[in-house]
Amino acid sequence: MMFWGCGATKPSIQNLSTNQKWNEQYETCRGKGHLISKGNISGKLSFSFTCTGKNVFIHFKDMLGRKTMVMIIEENDVNVWDIFQNMRYSKESIFMRFPFFEVMKPSDLSSVFWGNEPTHLKDINNINSESSINIRFSSNDNGIQTVYIEMNKNQTIELTFEMREYGSTYPHLIKQIPESTPYIQS
Repeated sequence: MMFWGCGATKPSIQNLSTNQKWNEQYETCRGKGHLISKGNISGKLSFSFTCTGKNVFIHFKDMLGRKTMVMIIEENDVNVWDIFQNMRYSKESIFMRFPFFEVMKPSDLSSVFWGNEPTHLKDINNINSESSINIRFSSNDNGIQTVYIEMNKNQTIELTFEMREYGSTYPHLIKQIPESTPYIQS
């Protein structure tokens, strides 16, 4: 059994009501998890993240622990930097590659990393029934634990959060993509 921050004097997050949004209680959040993708784009990546307000900074790592990608989520924007190829993906190219962005906005992703289920996605029936995108959530006492995304039955993404700490950050994750990084041509 591992204890995280056992010497800290932070308030216990278990005492919050189930309707309390974590980002209203804390200014920052950090954590770790993994992403499994199956279909046209397949693979498993671990990640570390820091949330500050509505911004989320994520570093993805491969099985060898090498940083492979940096993703920055802002309220209405998403940018990805493929470190190996030194290429930058714009919001538009990311949305074309991952059609779940039709129903899940960047602000929704920010909510998910905070551990909150996005408000307009709570009722799955509100999602466009003509869309072949299915999004499900699994939660525990620490907020959303896993997000399951199915797109057209030929691409699935499973995003699992292994640990979250509210009121803490990984300062080394909070950085910007270098301006000299070229955009990928779609």
